[in-house]
Amino acid sequence: MENDNFMFNIEKQFEIDNIDINKKMLLGVSGGPDSMFLLNLLKNKNIVVAHINYNKRETSKIDEEIVIDFCKKNNIKCFVLNLKKHNEQGNFQNIARIQRYEFFKKIYDEEKCDYLILAHHKDDFLETAIMQENSCRKVLYYGIKPKNFLFEMNVYRPLIFAFWKSEILNLCNQDKLPYALDYTNDLDIYTRNAIRNRLKQISLEEKVKLLDSFVTKNLKNKELETLIQNKFNEWRQKEFDCNFLKDNNLWKNLIYKFINTYFLNVELSSSKMEGIYQFIISNNRTARYKLDDKNILFKKKNVLKISK
Repeated sequence: MENDNFMFNIEKQFEIDNIDINKKMLLGVSGGPDSMFLLNLLKNKNIVVAHINYNKRETSKIDEEIVIDFCKKNNIKCFVLNLKKHNEQGNFQNIARIQRYEFFKKIYDEEKCDYLILAHHKDDFLETAIMQENSCRKVLYYGIKPKNFLFEMNVYRPLIFAFWKSEILNLCNQDKLPYALDYTNDLDIYTRNAIRNRLKQISLEEKVKLLDSFVTKNLKNKELETLIQNKFNEWRQKEFDCNFLKDNNLWKNLIYKFINTYFLNVELSSSKMEGIYQFIISNNRTARYKLDDKNILFKKKNVLKISK
């Protein structure tokens, strides 16, 4: 039997996570049940909404109209980005993520928001954790964090440990909330979709055990993660002085955190990490390093700078 979250208190959740619910918030709303459920919970707060229409489906205009209509009825400022349909199926999710966060960042800054609020839930956490485990890379945190700092935005996910997808759907239907369903989420065209479909085949009890196992792994890794975060904060206070990484045993972790905090979807192989490290500690006080076709890392007077 699913958890009884019908009396879920969004204000209490914010309080537990030490987030001020009275601050100005940007909500990323797709028009799906998860984000519409969260939008309904926060509709009377100081919020603005951002919606991206990728025009990937013939029905995507319906999603957009649902979001716009709800915002109009509730006097919520809504920003919509319409993108041209493209055919890069293999890397569509990465491209979409970059476009999404660039748009979020634009609205976040223009509207002077304090938080970006996203509607990830327990199933999203599990899908991400399984993808990380299957990658065979060393992971400090499995799944999706409730709070993080991304693309220079404070990101918060109040539903991440509160609801399963099925619970959100039930509540949306119970409250007659409008939402759209993306049928492409059920197609095994992406790794995440395949994992999502496999998770649908197991019982709730099995999913709970799986979730608990990843939470336990995260707790075991917390001491090292805290050390890395403290070192990263120290490095940031020094304005990312390149000398900080010399003879630093945590250089790989710090570079990884730096790149993933200030850039989106930069592939980091072992050789690229080594190349970035050598670039940082080199004697050239002013130089540039091409991370990929869109992102360049600069050194100016031996301090790291960001350019996109």
